[in-house]
Amino acid sequence: LGRTAFFMPLIVLSLFAGLRSYQVGTDSGTYTRHFRSNLNIYNFEFEEGVELGYQLLEYILLSINADYFWLFILTAILIVCCYLTIFKRYSVNYAFSVFLFITLGVYTFFFNGLRQGIAMAIFSLSTPYLLEKKFFPYLAICIFASLFHITALFMIPFYFLVNLEMKPLYKIVLTFLGSLFISSFLINYIAASNQRYESYTEVSEEAGGLLTLGFYTVLLLFIYLIIYIYRIKDQYTIKLFTFYAIGVVSIIPISMLGAMASGPQRLITYFTWTLVLILPIIFKKINNIYVTSTAVVLFLVYFVLTTTRFSNLTPYMINPIFEIF
Repeated sequence: LGRTAFFMPLIVLSLFAGLRSYQVGTDSGTYTRHFRSNLNIYNFEFEEGVELGYQLLEYILLSINADYFWLFILTAILIVCCYLTIFKRYSVNYAFSVFLFITLGVYTFFFNGLRQGIAMAIFSLSTPYLLEKKFFPYLAICIFASLFHITALFMIPFYFLVNLEMKPLYKIVLTFLGSLFISSFLINYIAASNQRYESYTEVSEEAGGLLTLGFYTVLLLFIYLIIYIYRIKDQYTIKLFTFYAIGVVSIIPISMLGAMASGPQRLITYFTWTLVLILPIIFKKINNIYVTSTAVVLFLVYFVLTTTRFSNLTPYMINPIFEIF
């Protein structure tokens, strides 16, 4: 269909997400409870601790149609459309970016964290303004994204870190040290400000979050090594890598505190989606079919592990209203 086919992957990925049952994804049941209980729109109450943008979306959909299919399909179209727009504009290998979008879990993330998934997709549209040093459009997108998940506001300081006149390695070290000193205070502040985030202070006994963080850390080191060996100087690539790297190292101290993977460690996904743009550049630079093929296999293995072990995404079940047999 062509290197930059847009509507076919948009339709396929949106339908796959939209047709699923609420039993697919750990948090899907929570997001669909009003739809499944046939809540009368006149009994809908706006909750203080939930972002206004998402509640307005839910209210509008409930007033039109009470099936959660519409929540899933419309949010899927919005999210996938945002990402594909950025891939089409910036990716050096569009098809590979779509593959990474799926296998690295960027696509399936909103199957669990729908509100944050919407915020992340909207935030991805700030990429041009991050790269071109246009703060006010970047700020406006962060604020708009925060209407669906408040964590989007935490992306504002990273604009200044990425565009700071300093070597990327110094920025990475500075970010790690800063996170080391303030992460505990920040987690406690978030938990105290909203009871929905009280679990952020709980110690996790699950290995999924640490394995994911380890995977992203290995990729960080690999990309840094390739940039150094091949002397990549392109500012677009360097800025994207810097954004990704400072995001990953900022989460490491949080994981050292033992915080739950479903809590503050979810912030890492605001940064790791950029791998979908960075890795095609890296593998194009390496230009070795065996290295690329090995990486493809590893990403597929990672996809299988994350979807079957950590995310409650399997088995895939269809929404009962579409069942034929």
